[in-house]
Amino acid sequence: MVTDVCQLYFERMRRNVYVTPKSYLSFIAFYKDLYVVKWKGIDVEQKNILSGLAKLKEAAEGVGEMKKLLQAEDVKLRHAAEETNKLIAVLTVENEAAEKKTIEVQNTKVACVA
Repeated sequence: MVTDVCQLYFERMRRNVYVTPKSYLSFIAFYKDLYVVKWKGIDVEQKNILSGLAKLKEAAEGVGEMKKLLQAEDVKLRHAAEETNKLIAVLTVENEAAEKKTIEVQNTKVACVA
């Protein structure tokens, strides 16, 4: 393969390239260095992904806990709504009675003035 690439280089650039053991060894050293850099990059990405997945799992557990709290608060809210509705009903009855009393007082006032 190296010979083919050297021939291709000669055809394009019109310059001969010779592969010597030293240049081949430097090529291998460069490849090893590049491999280590790429491996470290992949390792960092893997750690980031695992960290993100752990955070997503933690968030899902938090959402589950909050759903339980929401259900408990929903029960309290329903109870408070029922109590409020009862109080509104009582106040409506008392308001009607007060309006009747107001009408009676108005009639009495009109009778007294006349």
